Amino acid sequence: MSMTFKPVPVLMMAALLAGCSSKEIKKSQQAPVKVSIFKAGNNDMPQQLSYSGTIEPDNTADIGFAVHGVVSNIAVEEGQMVKQGQLLASIDATEYSNALAIANASLDQAEDMYKRLHELYQKGSLPEKDYIDIRTKLAQAKANKQINAKRIADSHLYAPMSGIITARKIERGSAAAPGVPAFTIVKTDMVYAKAAIPESEVGAIKHGSNATVYIPTLQENIDGKITIINPQADITSRTYNIKIKLANNNGQLLPGMLTNIRINTGKNISAITVPATAVVRDADDITYVFVANEQQKAVRKRITVGALTGTNEVVVTTGLNGGEKVITTGLSNIKEGTAISL
Repeated sequence: MSMTFKPVPVLMMAALLAGCSSKEIKKSQQAPVKVSIFKAGNNDMPQQLSYSGTIEPDNTADIGFAVHGVVSNIAVEEGQMVKQGQLLASIDATEYSNALAIANASLDQAEDMYKRLHELYQKGSLPEKDYIDIRTKLAQAKANKQINAKRIADSHLYAPMSGIITARKIERGSAAAPGVPAFTIVKTDMVYAKAAIPESEVGAIKHGSNATVYIPTLQENIDGKITIINPQADITSRTYNIKIKLANNNGQLLPGMLTNIRINTGKNISAITVPATAVVRDADDITYVFVANEQQKAVRKRITVGALTGTNEVVVTTGLNGGEKVITTGLSNIKEGTAISL
């Protein structure tokens, strides 16, 4: 059995070869992308450290009644702003009022007895021992009156400072007792921005150093100074807590708000900077730049950026060594390996 092969027509073969050749020529003749470059280099600039932090109240106090009793009135609620001396709650003081009435009667009796016996003592008709005894009873009656008067005063609970009620731990009709907190108050007319500083950087931070606190929730920058540097490191993280005191007269800064704290150390450091327009961030939140290699090709380099300088440049903390030719324009038309021209 014989097989017959049909030759491919010469014209068809020529057409195929011509098509392949034209594609290769088109690819090889694709024009390089016109770009501008910036030579990355080290520049002296003020050292600025950045940390994440939180807002803390100036003071937090758990307060409660100093005497036993049943809560009869609650005058405030959680989240309410209170002023120093404002009434928070009361307990039923009937028992203490009756005790004060008895103490007043005892004091009147003791004072009358003392007055009569004192005249006898002055005349020499009363023994020294009896005079000392009545004088002691008078002092006891006065002290008993003061104690019961204080118990009545303590049946009303007042705010020891201005702030916000963050917790109410009693209900009307519940029993109150000394040492058991009834409310938690945070003082917020002044607040602190607190951050944890690693051991390697705490030496560059000084008491009184300038700092800028950015509040993302409020989209606001607040200037302050470092007021506290805790000299005791955290045992687990080996970090040192610092605090920046901030005025909060309008009450906008609330405890727990997140902050970004930038601290100027007053020193200059050598840092690599590139124009902000050269930095690209992809959908995976990866930051990178394109640099031109010796073959005039675009090479992608992943970087980590720091602060933005006043000249619209960013500090590159990792990824560049200095001297790289960073591409600043034409970025939308290039990718890894794209041919470029200057």
